[in-house]
Amino acid sequence: MNKKLQVFVSSTYLDLRDERQKAVEGILKSKHIPAGMELFIPSDKSQWEVIKEWIVDSDLLMLILGGRYGSIEPNSGKSYTQLEYEFAADNNIPVCTIVLNEQFLANKKSKNISLKIYEHEVENPSIEKYNAFKKIAMSNLVGEVGDVNQITSEVGFILQEYLRKDKSEYNFRGWIRGKEKPDLVEMNIDNNIRYYIEDKERHGLIKKTLDTYMVDLKIFQNYFSNLLINEIDTMKIKEFLRYREDNYSIRSKNSMERVRSILNGFFEWLVYENKIEVNPVLKVKPYKFHKNVNEGLSNIELSKLRTASKTLRERAMIETFLSSGCHLAELCELKLDSIDWKDKTLNIGFGEKRRIVFLTPTAEKNLKEYLDNRQDDIEFIFVTERKPFRKISHRGIQRELGNIGIRADLGKNISPRIFRDTFVRIMLEKGYQWNTIQVLLGYHSKASRSESYFKITQRNIHDMINPRPDF
Repeated sequence: MNKKLQVFVSSTYLDLRDERQKAVEGILKSKHIPAGMELFIPSDKSQWEVIKEWIVDSDLLMLILGGRYGSIEPNSGKSYTQLEYEFAADNNIPVCTIVLNEQFLANKKSKNISLKIYEHEVENPSIEKYNAFKKIAMSNLVGEVGDVNQITSEVGFILQEYLRKDKSEYNFRGWIRGKEKPDLVEMNIDNNIRYYIEDKERHGLIKKTLDTYMVDLKIFQNYFSNLLINEIDTMKIKEFLRYREDNYSIRSKNSMERVRSILNGFFEWLVYENKIEVNPVLKVKPYKFHKNVNEGLSNIELSKLRTASKTLRERAMIETFLSSGCHLAELCELKLDSIDWKDKTLNIGFGEKRRIVFLTPTAEKNLKEYLDNRQDDIEFIFVTERKPFRKISHRGIQRELGNIGIRADLGKNISPRIFRDTFVRIMLEKGYQWNTIQVLLGYHSKASRSESYFKITQRNIHDMINPRPDF
């Protein structure tokens, strides 16, 4: 059953308005019900009497602890925040704390000097009481945050943890829709895997990647064949990953991280589709593995590779890879109408990763020479050299690059990836911003949730990348 918890949000007020709002957003996003003093309507009862009634009716009290102790209740000499916390604990209502760390408070103060963030800033400070209360609050389930945007996700983690232990420890009353029961078809693992793969295919994910996803998700499905998708929690995910590693002779942490990432993507999609409330994979730590950092080709190596390229197709292929930073599959699918000779750009990619990239003068020259000498009417840019002419295959491109690499005698494997890494190196050296390079490579910038996302288009590419680089 889809049980919704009523969560009472407790905190000091004026200094933590934004933080309370983020906590409320996290509760609502997790499909639960927030409660707090700002939601109450006026009544004849005292403030403290109303607060106690709401706490008793709640399943959980969530304290947001900043640098202030809060308003003092006259009779007890304690802050309302501490009284709320103690009243919940005395009535066997679970309590948890989200603590704003020192860096969080310092950043908050620097943004608004006039706002009183710390207890020592208020009139008649209660520093000893604050420190004593903080020590008590830190003894229960605690989530520490360093930024206001982390609160929403931390709330989701905490609520997931409480629900995981609901039957064994808490037996929350919660709120349940009348006659509600799980839809067995909607929650079937097999159906959801099929819908997920179909959705990714519609968004342009290539077949090779989809096949990899399907293999790993089918193993996952077989392992949990007797469960519904909403019955799989973080502990079960960890259990499956141990099984996967032990029973499939996986010795590489890199491979295990790939499995974890595929599961994470699948469960993120389930959250987005409102099939489940919280992604259980988020609490599974990524596998640590040694990753070889590839800086691409040096300028000397690149010069040798260009010299070793003998045919028009070889030169056009290398310069297109280097100019666009594209993937192997993207190069294979390039068509003649992908080129805008007037704007000196290429339209590449699939689905959401389709994007506009520039053509360097060198790439433009070599592409034009190659296409002008073609003796066919095939719509694709790179085609076989012998009849019957057709689109060149992935293997054909890899073989071509391998032959060039042998002639250049660089002592390293020449793959499409090495040109992508070289593209990044050169663009960084030329002073272009990393988020601009990410968009050219087909990535969505995730460096900061507050950072506005932009898109390079046919209209703005020359404003954003000016002058057109050549390398």
